[in-house]
Amino acid sequence: MHMKTSVLITAVAGTGKSTVCGALQRLGYHARDIESIEELYELFDEKTGKVVQGNMDQIRDGLYWYCNGAKLQKIVDSETAELTLYCGGMANTEDVWNIFDAVIVLTVSDETTTRRLSTRAPGEFGSTQDNRDWILSWKHELEQKWFDMGGVAVDAEGSPEEVAKLVIKTLPLK
Repeated sequence: MHMKTSVLITAVAGTGKSTVCGALQRLGYHARDIESIEELYELFDEKTGKVVQGNMDQIRDGLYWYCNGAKLQKIVDSETAELTLYCGGMANTEDVWNIFDAVIVLTVSDETTTRRLSTRAPGEFGSTQDNRDWILSWKHELEQKWFDMGGVAVDAEGSPEEVAKLVIKTLPLK
């Protein structure tokens, strides 16, 4: 029996998770954009402790985009590929961290984060200046927390193909 390796590629909004996922797929890797998996995410109201109806564009302080860890675990467990790269972010990254063999954290400068988010369509998370300011207010603290947990940084300033190749070089292949 061969060992399966599952790697989470995560980052704050605007870093390029989905774009790098596409580049990894074009390079022939089994990469999944988990943010596009139906019913894997829920909008969670921290004040009430309840799931609320809504979309990712409603994320703000107090309302967070949570990944359902049990559903994600089932997806990872059912995977048959030797190596699967799961690309996505969630407010509860720490809750799903141990599902993966490794976590890669894509990083970019605040200027790049701002520039990339400012190109998003109206209504998308990060498309407003208030959203961008809020993201930047916690970006570094969150990235540091992930590094402290063992996340491996990959510089995502380059083209999607360049970043995908850096990710591949960083993979913990068994």
